[in-house]
Amino acid sequence: MTLLSFVLFVLTGVLVGFLGGMFGFGGSSISTPILRVLFLVPPYFALASPLPMTLLSASIATKKYMKEGFVDWQLVRDMMIVVIPGSFLGAYLTRYIDGKLLMLLTAIFLVYVSVRFIASREENKRKRASLYLVLLLGFLIGLVSGMLANGGGILIVPLLVLLGEEIKRAIGTSMALVLIVAIPSILVHWYLGHIDWLLTLALSLGALPGAYLGSCITIRIEKENLRRLYGAFLLLFSLYFALFEIIG
Repeated sequence: MTLLSFVLFVLTGVLVGFLGGMFGFGGSSISTPILRVLFLVPPYFALASPLPMTLLSASIATKKYMKEGFVDWQLVRDMMIVVIPGSFLGAYLTRYIDGKLLMLLTAIFLVYVSVRFIASREENKRKRASLYLVLLLGFLIGLVSGMLANGGGILIVPLLVLLGEEIKRAIGTSMALVLIVAIPSILVHWYLGHIDWLLTLALSLGALPGAYLGSCITIRIEKENLRRLYGAFLLLFSLYFALFEIIG
């Protein structure tokens, strides 16, 4: 890796950390297509190398959201029981799935959740979902996140909002869950040799200040504007990534 490449990856980390901290992603969901589209990083390394960065940036953002009271710790405790085994299983399954297929799954996944999110509307807060539903969603989140090598926030936030959670609280809770989901994925992908640690270092140097700034903006922005920004960004980004993977 050249010095110029290292600097560009640091700047990419700033962008990824900012968007992740603002919208409740760990950041790997955003960085994977960026690494593939702009830098042509091989699929498995593009999937897994951002994961340790996700852990660091999510820690920074979670601390900020926790201070403002935007983390539902009961939901975090309930989901972590099944998120961890689901994430281990999903990450291990990548050993038997082609890297190109994983990229296409990532693109399809992003398009789907963005459309579902934009189609939803803010409603009055509903009663808490049953424990069985929370456990089922937690396992599926862990499984998909492990397979696609992301912290799960890109799926957690829309699901929580669709269940009636206020968007800022959904984002804050998502960041806390990302911390849990990312750990087993990191361990398995490290074991499988999918992590380029120099790339991880460069991304992390930029992601830490970016995540803090992004979380600060989310806390201050009006929630309806935040919903529109979230949905529009995710849809445009996912469609672009899907087009790149289909054509490429």
